Amino acid sequence: MTSTDSNIKIISPFMQGIAGCFDIAGFFDDICHPAPEYSNPIDQDWQAVSLDYKNSMNIINEELYAAKRNSQN
Repeated sequence: MTSTDSNIKIISPFMQGIAGCFDIAGFFDDICHPAPEYSNPIDQDWQAVSLDYKNSMNIINEELYAAKRNSQN
């Protein structure tokens, strides 16, 4: 697939893999590949912190509700 506004050619990962299989001499190794879709490590770290925070809050809420249920019985 080629962009109509520029000379940048977009190659699908599937086609890159097929070309790599037949590239015995290594001619395609110097081609610039686009960055991965998700390559922001700081954002990934904050998402991990957020997930840990949510899990901690769920555990705390379960313990609080368990204590309330036990005190009512």
